[in-house]
Amino acid sequence: MDIIILKKIFGTHSGAFHADDVFAVAALSMLHPEYEIHRSRDPKVWAKCDYLVDVGGYYNHDEKIYDHHFKNGPTYDDGLKMSSVGLIWSHYGTEICGCPLIADRICRRLIRQFDAIDNGVTLTHHIEDFSDVREISLSGSISMMNPLDHSKADQAFDGEVLRARLLLQTAIVQAKHWIDSRAGLETALKEALDEQRSYIIVPEDCKWTEHLFNSKENETILYAVYPHGEKWYARAVPSAPGEFSNRKDFPKPWAGLRDDEFSKAAEISDGIFCHHGLFICATGSLQSTLKIVDDAVKA
Repeated sequence: MDIIILKKIFGTHSGAFHADDVFAVAALSMLHPEYEIHRSRDPKVWAKCDYLVDVGGYYNHDEKIYDHHFKNGPTYDDGLKMSSVGLIWSHYGTEICGCPLIADRICRRLIRQFDAIDNGVTLTHHIEDFSDVREISLSGSISMMNPLDHSKADQAFDGEVLRARLLLQTAIVQAKHWIDSRAGLETALKEALDEQRSYIIVPEDCKWTEHLFNSKENETILYAVYPHGEKWYARAVPSAPGEFSNRKDFPKPWAGLRDDEFSKAAEISDGIFCHHGLFICATGSLQSTLKIVDDAVKA
């Protein structure tokens, strides 16, 4: 006997779409892969939907209505107003991700930006030195996909939902990897502190930077050493999270050198490169990478 899976119907507004309704529907589609999207401003159409997103005039989880366009709408604990995707994520994020820690990280690093922008919070600032440079946010890129021919908006919306779902799926994988990297960083930091050295040796693909800054006694760590394929890298620890300056640069004479020139300057046999920004170097062996790090610490 065949099992019949009934499609869930997601309702949202017609016309121009934005990141909050796109990502809210994308999130729901991860819970209900069999779905239809009804885009309308007709309450009679809404009445036939299993979930309403960004329409309805009020917010009621029991009724599966997730609108925020009314006075004194729902907020996070810090006062940031939620948009439709924030409401959806607050109720279903953990179920979608399978882990509250992953859901929380994605909320903080992805979902809340849509809430902020949809509620009029400016997240970017003007660059005085480059007056013609404008950052295009993820929200902005989605808005750009609205077609000039409004009759094609539904088709474009469907495409943006698929793109948003792929991004959410990728974000979940990356967030899980970030959480799993904590153990690798803790081991590396303990070893470095026990041996009283100014660098950590972390596993390949370990997401160490944020974990390091959130760890006690991290202030003496200047570099991170890690493998990637057949190469070994040394990376300077940033001066602060998100900064491009470093606690300590690699030696200036190495800047921009490659292969034999770098090997000669660093007095190793298998140098590959030192970035001109003096924040990362690579060699062909752990032994050589440890040497350049030791030299950099003493420089």
